[in-house]
Amino acid sequence: MKTNWQIKKLGEVCEIKPPKKEARDRLNDDDIVSFVPMEDLGILTKNFIATKERPLKEVSGSYTYFSDNDVLLAKITPCFENGKIGIARNLKNGIGFGSSEYIIFRSRGEVIPDYLYYYLARDQFRQDGKKVMTGAVGHKRVPKDFVENQKIPYPNSLPEQQRIVAILEEAFAAIATAKEKTEKNLQNARELFASYLQSVFANPGDGWEEKTLGECFKLKSGDNITSKMMIENGKYPVYGGNGIAGMYNKFNLSGSNVIVGRVGALCGNVRHIEEAIWLTDNGFKITDCKYDFDNAFLAYLLNLKNLRNYARQAAQPVISNSSLEEVLLQFPKSLKDQKSIVTKLDALSAETKKLEAIYRQKLADLDELKKSVLQKAFTGQLTMEN
Repeated sequence: MKTNWQIKKLGEVCEIKPPKKEARDRLNDDDIVSFVPMEDLGILTKNFIATKERPLKEVSGSYTYFSDNDVLLAKITPCFENGKIGIARNLKNGIGFGSSEYIIFRSRGEVIPDYLYYYLARDQFRQDGKKVMTGAVGHKRVPKDFVENQKIPYPNSLPEQQRIVAILEEAFAAIATAKEKTEKNLQNARELFASYLQSVFANPGDGWEEKTLGECFKLKSGDNITSKMMIENGKYPVYGGNGIAGMYNKFNLSGSNVIVGRVGALCGNVRHIEEAIWLTDNGFKITDCKYDFDNAFLAYLLNLKNLRNYARQAAQPVISNSSLEEVLLQFPKSLKDQKSIVTKLDALSAETKKLEAIYRQKLADLDELKKSVLQKAFTGQLTMEN
């Protein structure tokens, strides 16, 4: 730590959750104030603008008041863990109010709000807070004493704090631009494969059939298994409606098969399986084929049809034989032609997955870079050259 820096507790450098009376003493009942519900506070949104307004006399109940340049931090799960935090700016008449689940930080003058914001935006702060959260599941909150006793390192010079903030904002803007481009490249890679897949089946040639799904084969559910019956180190994967749900020491399906998720948020997903598995009654297997199908080809074809669209919408989406039997399928009668299509699709799919892996790694690297820059900011390592 540099000699012109010091370390204090947040409770020493900030007034935490200022009293409501302070806000009401500044304004008349008819004055308009800004309203910021929890859902309006963004994820790591530095400056937010309150768009809702109310007369002060209409404000009642367990709200928290804040002023321009106060830092707001959500203190309950999952909002705290997700990083719902921001600086109040341009409030109507300088006063705002919002959820009692906010922690309000008001600098006493030793630390500028923007510097405080970036300190609270660190992943490490949220990870440490998560370990000590108390309360009911789904509504846990970070304790006040944890927040008050957090030690914040800072330069004595306010201009130096502003310089560090400027470096952070320039770096984060560059990282955000890089992430946006990478995410676009990732999307383009996926769309390229989807477009090619669509084009293969959009232009059927000679020797192709068009039949309904019900004319081609039947769907049969797997066998029931409870979570208690599964074995952590079992020999065979258990597939349910959304993919692998666990492991088991028995299998009820082996060899080359096509399975379809029957129940759940991802119902309608189609997989070509070439290993021994246990298929639960939340999944379908394809049986009684009346036409010759290469299973890899059939999996591509059914995924193209987006079977999830045919699910009965309920608390738990579900598809059935009856909901799918009229889905039209176009396919070459020749297995040789089907396998030729699979060869081309597999090659493009492999290249797409390589690109996706590269772009996902780049996104992860950018996130790590952001953490590294923040770490340097609060250990006095940021210089103009960094």
